[in-house]
Amino acid sequence: MKRQWFLLLLILTSAIATPALATEEANDWLVDHPQVRVGVPDDLAPLISISNDQARGFDVDVLTTITAGVPIEFAWTPCGSWSQCLVALKNKEIDVLTSMSYSTERAAYTSFTQRYWTMPWATLSLVTETGASERETDVNQLRGRQIGVTEGYSVIPMLRNIEQTEVVEYRSLTDGIEALQRSVIDVYVDSLPIVVDELQQRPLVNAQLTVLSGAPGEDLFIGVRSDYQPLVVILNEGIENLTALERQRLRRKWYGYELQRGWSDQELLSLGLKAGSVVVLLIAGVAFWNSRLRREVKLRKAAERRIRYVATHDELTGLPNRNLLSDRLEQAILQHQRSNKAFAMMFLDLDGFKIINDDFGHEYGDELLVQAAQRLTGLLRKSDTVCRYGGDEFVVLLPSTNNVNAALAVARKLVVHLARPYKVKSQTLDVSVSIGVAMFPKHGVDEQTLLRSADKAMYAAKAAGKNDVRMAG
Repeated sequence: MKRQWFLLLLILTSAIATPALATEEANDWLVDHPQVRVGVPDDLAPLISISNDQARGFDVDVLTTITAGVPIEFAWTPCGSWSQCLVALKNKEIDVLTSMSYSTERAAYTSFTQRYWTMPWATLSLVTETGASERETDVNQLRGRQIGVTEGYSVIPMLRNIEQTEVVEYRSLTDGIEALQRSVIDVYVDSLPIVVDELQQRPLVNAQLTVLSGAPGEDLFIGVRSDYQPLVVILNEGIENLTALERQRLRRKWYGYELQRGWSDQELLSLGLKAGSVVVLLIAGVAFWNSRLRREVKLRKAAERRIRYVATHDELTGLPNRNLLSDRLEQAILQHQRSNKAFAMMFLDLDGFKIINDDFGHEYGDELLVQAAQRLTGLLRKSDTVCRYGGDEFVVLLPSTNNVNAALAVARKLVVHLARPYKVKSQTLDVSVSIGVAMFPKHGVDEQTLLRSADKAMYAAKAAGKNDVRMAG
């Protein structure tokens, strides 16, 4: 009886204070789970940390905002290093871990919410000479260098894929900076806001901080222990209801970093007061105007880059779209015509994808496509291009694969790995893939002919029973 009265009060309160919770199951779950343990890793400020027994940070504010009005109490629980916190979530010693990136390994013990923000990567190094500082480091500039990174980070496979590099994993950013100072490593890679906060708290002499370009920003999710699926429903509802104004407020509060070198507004004002000279004030005014102008140019360039990215990449998976594929395929054709060399391309179609969309809904289908895209990217070389061609179709360009046997070996590897089970919202889903392979110039000397040849071969694979590879005739 007591539980029924509590449930009635919960429903009435939620109806007044917040939108109704997604399901009755979520309401029942809240009655039995009024407190949730949120893992707080070491060295993750300003995302999340504990100071004077109080939790603070971007993720703390996000969780508080998206659960406003929901009768739930968060117990902020220190869990050690990032890798130790992952183990704690796996062992159900904590219930929630924020700032998680998706991986199939983690999906075995974690249910993921929707993405709630994207984190850029940064590089930290030491410079011995004064002069103009770079603001960006292209990922290719890390070639031949010793790179430090926090253990357990999802960026590690990408860093290890860079030629002639040595990647060293450290327990924390503090350990990595110590190694950097001792010249054990050349550069340290970590989340941009985390490195900025570290340098603000403990300035480092001759430090150079740059954004790591050429590496996609890390989509971050809230990870929930796999048997707490109703909590995922509650958190997803809160994430969906976050307004643009609330998102902007959170970013400004915790993510308001400034990488630009030069005078700050306060420094300019101090200079003017000390000099007491109209000339100096005029110079300061010009400098101030120039700094504002530089920031405006920087924002416009960033907007232009974003527009170019949207025009050339698939919104759901982040893979290149048809426009970018067409451009790279044209370049490959021109280059290989000059060198009189062959290259391969593949047309892929997921078998059984429509059934998943029909039985579980498009939300499940979209997540499966994202996971399939991640597997494809991880299985291929950096020089290859993976394109989402449309729906559940993908095209892969292999510019350095110049013989039939090598192309078929790559295709068969994809067939095996793409057919492994997918974990989506605690559901295990299965699809297979049919692949058609075409070679330049044997099966076509232009974009359309090559695509038609690979597409025809793919349908031949489907007709032969699916989950197979066929070479164009």
